[in-house]
Amino acid sequence: MTATALVPPPGAAPPPAGELKARLRRARRRHRDHSIGDLLTDLYMIAFLIAIYGWAGVDAVSGFLHRQVAAAPADPGARYWIGIGASVALAGFVWQGLTAVGPLQVGPAVQSWVASTPLSRRALLAPRFAGLALAAAGGAAVLGATAAAIGRSGDYVWAAVAGLAWGVVFAAGAVTAQAGRRLRWPALVLAGAGGLIVLVVVLPLVDVAAPGFAVLPAVAVAGVLPAVALLVLAVRALPRIDRASLSTGARFASAASSAVLLLDPSMLAAVVENERWRAVGRVRSGRFARGPRWWVLLQADVRRIGRNRAAIGWWAVLILAVYAVQVALPAVAASVQVIAAYLAADRFAGGLRGISRSAGLRRALGGSDAGLKLTHLLVPTVVAALWWLATLPAVGAGPLWLPPLLVAGVAATVYRSATRGPMVYGGAVAETPMGAVPVGLIRQVVRGPDLLFVIVAIQLLVR
Repeated sequence: MTATALVPPPGAAPPPAGELKARLRRARRRHRDHSIGDLLTDLYMIAFLIAIYGWAGVDAVSGFLHRQVAAAPADPGARYWIGIGASVALAGFVWQGLTAVGPLQVGPAVQSWVASTPLSRRALLAPRFAGLALAAAGGAAVLGATAAAIGRSGDYVWAAVAGLAWGVVFAAGAVTAQAGRRLRWPALVLAGAGGLIVLVVVLPLVDVAAPGFAVLPAVAVAGVLPAVALLVLAVRALPRIDRASLSTGARFASAASSAVLLLDPSMLAAVVENERWRAVGRVRSGRFARGPRWWVLLQADVRRIGRNRAAIGWWAVLILAVYAVQVALPAVAASVQVIAAYLAADRFAGGLRGISRSAGLRRALGGSDAGLKLTHLLVPTVVAALWWLATLPAVGAGPLWLPPLLVAGVAATVYRSATRGPMVYGGAVAETPMGAVPVGLIRQVVRGPDLLFVIVAIQLLVR
């Protein structure tokens, strides 16, 4: 079917959206080289593998956490409320991500040939919204049941029902926000409530205890009314969703799929970085203090921090996470401190990544490659050192030589991760009894995390 077959003659009314989608389905069937049976077989195999490995992962994580609790007991009430606060804060971050990306998306072909026509936008997007709501409800239900299985609470049904209801709330609310109605209060309420609960437990300001009644049934029932209300609002808001918001999510989805298939996270990171700086918009320019090249570049890197407030927020959140882990799971606090230090410092390594991935930029700035990279490593190193000082009251210092060694190791990990070159897929392959192992590909993927694993091992051995 050609594109002209979908376009009505001049002066004629546009066809109904249902008729156009039926034509597109018939056109796709003519070019389909797989039967429905093949598709169902693939879906069955994917579901079977997810169920087998997912259950094994849940059992391993649950056993590990309960062994840590037995090795270093903590206050059950503190663990309970820290878990609640972390869940609420995580929900706030998920809401922010959904509203920033836009959950409904269309591909380039549909955007150019269908979404730009005077068709009913509600009829065009209603099936996608229904699929999104069902997927969000099912995924959140599975996630709730998984969390109940990890915690061994036994309330699997109520956890799944709560996840189903609030999954619909998040999907429908994000679609409503995508249509132009910015619902900012849920993000503020979720993040604020989670942070307040964690702060109350971590400081601790009051004596906390687990509630004497079942919380999951109340959470499940409380999500029903918002789910119904937001579903109605989302259906009414479908005609107001424009093409720009539909393409934003498609760009992120394409980058994410490419990053997973090609094992190159820099593809997705580049899109996220671009969207982050586009959100900054207009900035106020200023002069740099005179000095050598490295001093001017360092000033530019420091100014980049002030314009990336999200990195500063994550820096503080990760400090709070270490204190929460120390209260809830003291046995793993030392490992979490090292991993969180790397995550906090890596958010400030944008200048180092930009310099390392652009040979033209390095030639334009002048100087040696090593000098440029080391100059842009100063900010992440100082950030890691300050972060480590802020978390010392929670975990402790250990021997005097240990904190400087760990901070230097975190800085080296950031350097190895940020200076990783483009992926090369023709590296060495080792023949093993389990089959061919792409050693060169694995070496590129683990560049950075391999050194972080060594630092975690040192921290555990010394502690």
